[in-house]
Amino acid sequence: MENNKTTGLPNAEKPTWYGKIKNGLALAAQVIISAPLKLPTKVVAAAKYVALAIGLLDAIERQTNSTDKPAEGGEAPTDAS
Repeated sequence: MENNKTTGLPNAEKPTWYGKIKNGLALAAQVIISAPLKLPTKVVAAAKYVALAIGLLDAIERQTNSTDKPAEGGEAPTDAS
């Protein structure tokens, strides 16, 4: 029996507006911070704060996504309180 199934890339989720805005702000902050020209210090400081906020949001999202997934045994972890 011959296998005629084709394999391709996995289906990726369509980016949300939140993800698009977050990626755009992250890119803009990186460009401003690494710009070889002399920019006003307030602009550079604001870009650093934006980059910090985006990093914190990414860390929080990863933390919540990892706790939402069930453990190896198939059940979500429970608190022993």
